[in-house]
Amino acid sequence: MNKLRVTLLAGSILIVALLLTACAGVAAPGAQPAAATNEITVWSRYGLEDPADTNGAVLKQFIADLEANEGVKVNYEQVAWDQLSTKLALAVQSGGDVPDVVESGSQHIQALLDAGAVTPLDDLLKDESWAADLTDGDKKACVIDDVRYCVATNVRGGMTYYKASAFPDGFPQSPEAMQAACETLKAEDLYTNSFFAGRSYGAIEIAWWPLIKSNGGSIFDAEGKPAWASEEVAAVAKWAQSMFQNGCFPEIAVTGDFSDPEIVWTDGKSAAFGGGSWSAIFVGGLLDSVNAGEVAMTGGLSFNGDPHVFMVSEGWIVPTGAKNPAGAVSFLRAFMQPEFLATWSEAQFGIPTTNAAYAQGKFEGTPFYQNVDEILATQGAYMQPSPYYVESLDILATTWQELLLNPDRDPLPALQQAADEVLGRYWQ
Repeated sequence: MNKLRVTLLAGSILIVALLLTACAGVAAPGAQPAAATNEITVWSRYGLEDPADTNGAVLKQFIADLEANEGVKVNYEQVAWDQLSTKLALAVQSGGDVPDVVESGSQHIQALLDAGAVTPLDDLLKDESWAADLTDGDKKACVIDDVRYCVATNVRGGMTYYKASAFPDGFPQSPEAMQAACETLKAEDLYTNSFFAGRSYGAIEIAWWPLIKSNGGSIFDAEGKPAWASEEVAAVAKWAQSMFQNGCFPEIAVTGDFSDPEIVWTDGKSAAFGGGSWSAIFVGGLLDSVNAGEVAMTGGLSFNGDPHVFMVSEGWIVPTGAKNPAGAVSFLRAFMQPEFLATWSEAQFGIPTTNAAYAQGKFEGTPFYQNVDEILATQGAYMQPSPYYVESLDILATTWQELLLNPDRDPLPALQQAADEVLGRYWQ
């Protein structure tokens, strides 16, 4: 059973890159001249010519099939993931060339909506039978105030992978149990866990936000201003300082880039690593190891409250001013066909957002996907939104890294200083 149909948590988070202050005063663009109905422009992050990009290979074949079967010409442009939303919003606001279909994540939808860059889809999709099969995993990300603004294709989220033999009683479920496990594993010359904790907003999303939420803390308030200078957040930071200084986590997790902690795992130096359902893309043999029972999966740590994991859904939008919205619907119709959507979700190691696709793929009866489905359904949580999302979290991540590297530094004043920096820089 696809548990995300009924239990996926709601939310869409904002990104600061969409604060188009440089475009203030520019009138909202109207519809652009109609293009030939057999031509659409698509923006996505994937490299179609990169043989190492599994997702790109699947998307390339999809486009080739679409062109052959529908008689449509697809103009494809690869855009870096962290630039997609910014580039689109700027194009819409400036009246520039706007694509017909753009890849987007759930954390971008509200900000794109605020920028006037997203077309409501209810009328465009009213005659599409597949749209009635979209699950709550899609609706919670794409339907805002009863209006649909995107079509999500799959749901993914944070996961912890661990060697089953190193934790015969299961992975630790509390801070105290984690500390005890660390002492045992150090005697075996193993780190307890390896995960990205560097100077990037992704470290807050995946590593620290779930613990903060579990401890009753917040990152942002209702306006999106920093709310992290609190005892609840400081308690998580103090625990992280202690664990790092005690040698439970490798230094490269704090000082390296996003993929370095996975290397510690693949080198056999850590009993666990924290990543996401997507980690199976980058860590060779991970899926097979999980399915064979050699590697187990778990969700978040219970830090005085219910455990949580970071969650994100990904899919497509039709931008404001798209020249060929009918062509965009044809693209979506083909993409959301059960067999292809199952293939796409498997390539991304996510849970598809239609019941028909879920039934088509490897999702039922496969330990890996059963774990992903269960963990996301019961623990998945979107990050809190802010109009200065990336900038704020980058500042917090930098402060958090400094706290880990300086164990004598008191977290609460440091967190307050980071909050004041954000308020002074962006909220004056």
